[in-house]
Amino acid sequence: MDIKTDIQRELKRIQAVTGKGLLQVDVDAGRIEADLLAVDAIGCSFQTLGYSTDKLAGATLDDLKSISEGLTGKLTYLLEPIGLVEVDQDRAAVQLRSNPPQKGEDSTSYYELMVRRGGDITLSRYEKRPGLMRQIVPANITREVLQRLAEDFVAAVE
Repeated sequence: MDIKTDIQRELKRIQAVTGKGLLQVDVDAGRIEADLLAVDAIGCSFQTLGYSTDKLAGATLDDLKSISEGLTGKLTYLLEPIGLVEVDQDRAAVQLRSNPPQKGEDSTSYYELMVRRGGDITLSRYEKRPGLMRQIVPANITREVLQRLAEDFVAAVE
């Protein structure tokens, strides 16, 4: 089976059982996971979408930057474009965020994508209100976007 089929099967299972839960799909080189807050016929909401893989275990900082650049070019279908924020040499991680972020009347929201040696790629949505610390908020996407994100994460490290 392919990633799309496996994710579709998992979404159907989660929707039928509780409408929320942990999506886990094993792929050749790792695992896709998402903490789903809601699943319906059209889409889902997640806290964090991640791809864990041993392929990033020995990745150099240049490898992580290359993967990040590839994802920046592919993830054009999200609400906002993703751009480089920081390359952390000490933690061997690359941080990307929505650029520009989405600005509301009383908050700013954005995607944050992390590519880490050791090895995972994670995507979360954050909201920052004046005077408060940022917090993770649900990312609302269609089923097709979830499938595409998973495929793009896996393809980025192959």
